[in-house]
Amino acid sequence: MSKAVVVDTNLLLLILVGSTNPEYIKKHRRLYPVYNARHFDLILGLLVRAPKVICTAHILTEASNLARQIPDPMRSEIMATFKRFIDLAEERQVKGAQATEQPSFLRLGLTDAAILSLDPIDIQVLTVDHHLHLAAIEKGFDVQNLSPYLYE
Repeated sequence: MSKAVVVDTNLLLLILVGSTNPEYIKKHRRLYPVYNARHFDLILGLLVRAPKVICTAHILTEASNLARQIPDPMRSEIMATFKRFIDLAEERQVKGAQATEQPSFLRLGLTDAAILSLDPIDIQVLTVDHHLHLAAIEKGFDVQNLSPYLYE
């Protein structure tokens, strides 16, 4: 994979929780029963081949709110993993007002509209969201909808 990767919030949550401890995937109410350790391994395999992972503040904020929806001590461990992830990822700035100019803002919300505000030339979007997938294709992104691989 030669392009930088942006992962949607649900996949980032899976990466954070699974990187902390794959057993926590079964304990996190925002992940289980939809995702499991096999899904984590698949996503991680894609990310390690990417030259870099890109996030926006919108993705990080949403992921932070979702990641915390598990009791301690798991929550603290996941947040420590999240800190390390943030230190390594490249954060690109997208102003909220810029994201709201995206035609899909009303349908997809701020986080996905911010993703669509990035330059599609050097970015691949990894998602499980069908609507984000379609909007990203329309904007010219290299996009991979992982739903067929996760839900087979």
